[in-house]
Amino acid sequence: MMFLELFVPRGRFGAEELRRLAERLTMKQLLTHIEAIRDVVGGAEDSSANPGVMDFLGSINHVIVHEIGTWIVDDRALGSAEPPRYVARAYVPGPWRKAMSAFLVASITRALSLADSLADAEPERCYREPCVEVQVIGVPEGGYGVFGRVVGESAMLDMIADAKTDTPAPDDPGVLIDPVCGMVASEMVSTLEHDGTTYGFCCAGCRKYFVDKLAAEASQ
Repeated sequence: MMFLELFVPRGRFGAEELRRLAERLTMKQLLTHIEAIRDVVGGAEDSSANPGVMDFLGSINHVIVHEIGTWIVDDRALGSAEPPRYVARAYVPGPWRKAMSAFLVASITRALSLADSLADAEPERCYREPCVEVQVIGVPEGGYGVFGRVVGESAMLDMIADAKTDTPAPDDPGVLIDPVCGMVASEMVSTLEHDGTTYGFCCAGCRKYFVDKLAAEASQ
C-alpha cells in the first residue's frame, strides 16, 4: 500500500490541473522517472517489476490532493499568483520506508517539477528552491488494514506473491528473479542459494519472507 497526500495552495490550480497533478503521483507514473533519477536511487538498469504485482499495488495506491486556504512560509502568506509550493506526504509500510525514501523523494520532486502547470515557473526551480518538500512516513506494523483485517508485512507479501504473474526465465544467467515479488534485475539487494538455485531479492523483506516460507515447509 501507499497513500500519498499532496498539499497545494488553494486557488492556484483549476480542477483539471489538480487531477493531472494527482495522476502524476501514482506509483506507476512515479516509476516512469526511474532512469532520470538513477544517480540518486541506484539499482540495475535492466530491472523490471512484475506486471501482476504492479496491478495489485496500483489497486491499493491512493493519491489525495488537498487545497490549503492558509499557507504561511517564513511569516509570509503564499499568494495564488506566485509560483506554487508543494508538500507531499507518502505513507508506506514501516519496514519499507528506508528502502523507498530515496526513490519517493526523487521521483515525486521530478514529477512535480515537470508538471504542465509549472511550465511558466521553470522546472529547475524545484532543485534550487525548496518548492517541493517530501515526507516519507512509515506505517507501523499492525497499523494498516484492508478487507476488514489488519495487514502486516507478512500478510502484505502474501498478497503480493499471490498477485505475481509468471515471469519467463531470463536469457542472461546474471539476471535473477525475486521469487516473492517477481522483480527481474541483474543487481539485487541480496541473494540466497537453495537446492542448487540462486535466488535474488529486491529487498530484505522479500528475502526474510522467502526464508520463513522455506523454514515452515521444512517443518511440515
